[in-house]
Amino acid sequence: MAEGYGACLINRPQLIQEMVRSVRNQVKKPTFSVSIKIRIHGDLKRTVDLCQKAESAGVSWISVHGRSVEERHQPVHYDAIKTIKDTVSVPVVANGDVKSLKDVEAIHQRTGVDGVMVARGLLANPALFAGYEETPLQCVQDWVDIALDQGVPFTCFHHHLMYMLERVTSKQEKKIFNVLSSTSAVLDYLRDNYGIR
Repeated sequence: MAEGYGACLINRPQLIQEMVRSVRNQVKKPTFSVSIKIRIHGDLKRTVDLCQKAESAGVSWISVHGRSVEERHQPVHYDAIKTIKDTVSVPVVANGDVKSLKDVEAIHQRTGVDGVMVARGLLANPALFAGYEETPLQCVQDWVDIALDQGVPFTCFHHHLMYMLERVTSKQEKKIFNVLSSTSAVLDYLRDNYGIR
């Protein structure tokens, strides 16, 4: 925001239009996808205007996080996403508060969007799209194997495990797991508590 890019561009629809048009004109392959991801503006008319400008410039699809820049943990404005979907002809993808396949279906029913994007929900449960309500231990094992094989830095390795175990562990277990400070300590903990090697 301070540097003038990212979510603050919601206030510069003309610039977004020029950026989309520039990318579209530079890439000669007609099937090349050009997309934008936005948050909603406090004034929904401004968000709709931005989306229409991006569409006229050649955007292929638009992802909409249904919160304003100032909103973090407030409810997602699905009505705003529906309004955007109803005012453009390009595909619209909804984003925000997706934690299960039931959420995906409910958002689709409520908004009519063409797709749903998931971020934190997949961090907490990488098996979400396979229909799991919480991360299966095999998924945790797979992450351990991948991270060790690829040499993932400890902070990233541990951080992802904290997300994955969030719904599986008790508060007391979280307190212990979250302060582990080495790969070997994490591996010992997973082996002793979950049988993960």
